[in-house]
Order: sequence, then C-alpha cells, then structure tokens
Amino acid sequence: MSSDPKGLVDQHGGWDGVYKNVPEDELPWNAGGPDADLVRLVETGRLPEGRALDAGTGPGHDAAFLAGKGWTVLAVDLSQAALDLAAKTVRTACEQGRVTLRAADILHIKEPSESFALIHDRGCFHTMAEPDRAAYVGEAARMLQPGGKVVLRTFSDKEAPGPGPHRFSKAELEAAWSPLFVFEELSEGVFEGPRRPKAWLALLRKKG
Repeated sequence: MSSDPKGLVDQHGGWDGVYKNVPEDELPWNAGGPDADLVRLVETGRLPEGRALDAGTGPGHDAAFLAGKGWTVLAVDLSQAALDLAAKTVRTACEQGRVTLRAADILHIKEPSESFALIHDRGCFHTMAEPDRAAYVGEAARMLQPGGKVVLRTFSDKEAPGPGPHRFSKAELEAAWSPLFVFEELSEGVFEGPRRPKAWLALLRKKG
C-alpha cells in the first residue's frame, strides 16, 4: 500500500490489480529509488539504527535502501503482488537476511511491543480511513522502542482536490500524532514519482 489515486485502485479492483496491470514505471508512487528525504535523514545521522518497519513497502526501494545502510527491515504490504515486485528490488538484502517481506494489514501485524527502532511510512497512513488513523498512531507508538522514530510521507492539502489519498493539513497531522509523538521536523515537499504531488515529510519521535 502506497500513495495512490483511489480511482486507479477502484479501476483495477484493488491493490493487487494495480500491481498486476500497471507497468512498474507508471505506478504513480514509484520513485524508482529510495525517497530523497529518507536518504537525507539517514546520511545526516538522524534515525535510530536497529530494526525497521517499512509500512506499505510497495516496490521495496526504501526497504532495500535501509537494509543497505545497516537496518534489519520488516517490509509489509496489503498486496502480495506489490511484495512480488518488492522481492526483485530487495533480493540481495533478503538473501543476506536484512529484509523480510510479509503480506499483512499494518494494524494487525502482531509484532511485540518495542520491536522497532524506526518505522518508515511513505504513503500508507494517508490511504487509511479516518477511524483507523488513531489506531495506527497507537500501534506505531506501541511497536517502537523508547526514543524510536517515524519517517512519515503524506499528501498535502496544497495538492489540488481529486481522487487519491487524503490531503492532510499541518494541523491535522499535528492533532493526529502529537499526543504520542514529538515532531522533530515537518516540511513541505513532493512525492517523487511520475506525478510529483505536493506532500508533507514528518520526522516524529516517540514520547517518553
């Protein structure tokens, strides 16, 4: 699961249909490599090392990047077809035991508390129905170790209205995450890929 024009998902009968029928280089959320802000945060030493969760891994570029930089990654997606694509991207990391791929709903992956140092979410949270968002934030806090961090990419309300993920305002993101997390960064940018919609990048640290 990743940033998605909902019409595309509806047109193809779900996430598996999209990944099976849309060429890889035409997937709107496929940047063809790791997210530039994730690279920046890693290279500037702002992310805790250890075990990472890549939520909605899609083509797997971010999971592969994190694995190459020393993280052990659990990469999850609702779509088995997405994981089949990701498997090609992360093949070497999987062979080295650095990445595990799992078909799962991010709200029900059943990982123990404090399992991860880092959660990376490039386009998962903003596809969720509003009633599920608080549960997601709670699960992120539960699964993170003390001082653990979330790298979160969402659509911005400065993106024109239309089909696709929820366009978050700054106030909405702060209201959703501030009860359990501290914002270390909240900056404007774009979703890299064929369409480059306007987006937010948040770096969040678990409270306590």
